Formats: sequence, C-alpha cells, structure tokens
Amino acid sequence: MDIVLPPPGKFAGYIFDCDGTLAASMHLHYRAWKKALADHGAKIDFTWDLFISHAGRGTEQFVGLLNDDHGEKLHPANVARTQDEILSEIHHTVEAVPEILAYAQKLANEGKLIAVASGGTRDAVNRTLHYIGAGKLFEVVVTIDDVSRGKPAPDTFLLAAKRLGVKPAECVVFGDSVLDIEGAKAAGMAWVKLDPK
Repeated sequence: MDIVLPPPGKFAGYIFDCDGTLAASMHLHYRAWKKALADHGAKIDFTWDLFISHAGRGTEQFVGLLNDDHGEKLHPANVARTQDEILSEIHHTVEAVPEILAYAQKLANEGKLIAVASGGTRDAVNRTLHYIGAGKLFEVVVTIDDVSRGKPAPDTFLLAAKRLGVKPAECVVFGDSVLDIEGAKAAGMAWVKLDPK
C-alpha cells in the first residue's frame, strides 16, 4: 500500500479510525463476534460480509440491529461484554497497518493535529493502540463511550475536531468502512476511504 495522502486542500486536523485503519484488527473482531454470538445462542449466519457491512458501529448498537434485522432476541450489553472478553484474550496478537501508522507518526512529527475517532469502546481502542505501539501517539482519542450516537452519525468525528480545537471543515478523516465515510460527510469533513484490514 502506498502512503495515503489526503485530498487536495489544507487541513488543520487529521482524524483516523482505529480498527481496520490504524490496526489490522478486523479478523480478530470477527472471531470474537462469531464466538460471542454463538455463546449467546444466536441463530444468525454471521458471515464476514455481514460483519464488514456494519464495521464501525458500537457493539451494543450492532447487537440491537441484529435483533431488529434478523429476528434475534439477544441482550445487547451481555453480548457486547462477552465479545470484549473474547477479544481481550486474543488482542495481543493485533498488528498495525504499517503504512497508515507511519503516516500518522509523520504528521505528528510535523506538529500536525491528529486524533482517533472509533466506534469501539474506550478499553478496546486503548488496548489496540497499546498493542500496535501507538498508545502515546494520539492525545485525542474519541470512542463510542464518549458520544450518544455512534457512526454513521457525525458525533464521533465532531467531538474529535472539538477536542483538537479545529473546525470540522478543516479536518480530513481516514477510515475503512462505509460508516466512517458517511459520518465524515455528515460532519462536513473531507475523507479518505481505505480498504479494511
């Protein structure tokens, strides 16, 4: 993968999604989701495509959608807790997406303002950043725990911009999911779509 460059224009803030963007972690999340859903008796055929189509959503929000769309009767908080427990057991194996992490480091070295805006929980995102060696790289980290509405609502990105102290229109978002791009557009931000990792 070539170093990703933002769209033409001058930006004051650079906002990165975490899972699938900075970290090649989607396969770990998928494994954790499959086992958590099975442990809670879900009948759904939880395919990779179904998982990826909802990438970026908060865990409890995702369970609620599975209930609504597939007739499940899962308890969102309980399934989310199990998913995180399973993930935490394999989380140490996560690896960075080296080109994207190097680009974020380059921006930081140049004194640019960078942030993470993720649909994951604060604990899970902090673990991911720690394991990929980026635990101290981002001063601003916004997660689903910080907002009332997850992606594709713009809240996560807008809060990241606010905490960076820059206007939304002066930010660019790097994300791997459709929800990232929808959220960036709703926030009035430029965006770069990456392949999920």
